[in-house]
Amino acid sequence: MLLKLTISLCLIGVSVCVPWEPEPKGGDWIKTHERLLNQTLQHKNDIKLVFLGDSITNRWVNGDGKAVWDKHYAARHAYDYGVEGDRTENVLWRIQNKEFDDITPKALVMLIGTNNLGDCTAPDIAHGIQEIIHQLGSKLANTKILLLGVLPRDGNSGLKAEETNKIIAKFDDKKRVFFLDMSKEFETEPGKVIPDRYGSDKVHLVLKGYEVWQQTMEPLLKTLLGE
Repeated sequence: MLLKLTISLCLIGVSVCVPWEPEPKGGDWIKTHERLLNQTLQHKNDIKLVFLGDSITNRWVNGDGKAVWDKHYAARHAYDYGVEGDRTENVLWRIQNKEFDDITPKALVMLIGTNNLGDCTAPDIAHGIQEIIHQLGSKLANTKILLLGVLPRDGNSGLKAEETNKIIAKFDDKKRVFFLDMSKEFETEPGKVIPDRYGSDKVHLVLKGYEVWQQTMEPLLKTLLGE
């Protein structure tokens, strides 16, 4: 019966979203993965703080967030593991393929899920995020995870982000996982972002957005780092 259902879905062109199943990409994505593997190997004894996510995280060091990163994170031995276009399933694949082997960061900041909003349900996105937390536990057992809520978006994507955040907030156990929802700093109401914090696509952040992120997250991050 399951086989028949799978064949039927393929025939009618239905895309099945399974954000908890590890999945790689090709081309430049694999090259980025290899670069991050080298980063881990070369700096494994220096990595004290990890930022994990998609392009929004990547642009801390390769975009509008660079000045804020240099001022607040570089001296704290922070390393960026954000990859353009990543979804939860891509992050899972990276975890399973040695990007975080043999490192012992004090804390890991995770922001992921916005690229799943278009074709996945909120419960499924949350399932993917939960699986990432589980997989990180097997690699980084002593690392505190600062789990950020999916950042606000305009329209229906923003409403789905809000729904997702209500679910993943429950993953906060105040022991290993600590949830922080920054939505109030980035939206006037669900589905309506604050324009001066976003670029023209209303997905990626500009300098102001990264400044707000840093300021909002700093108290909890300092606690997790033991500062």
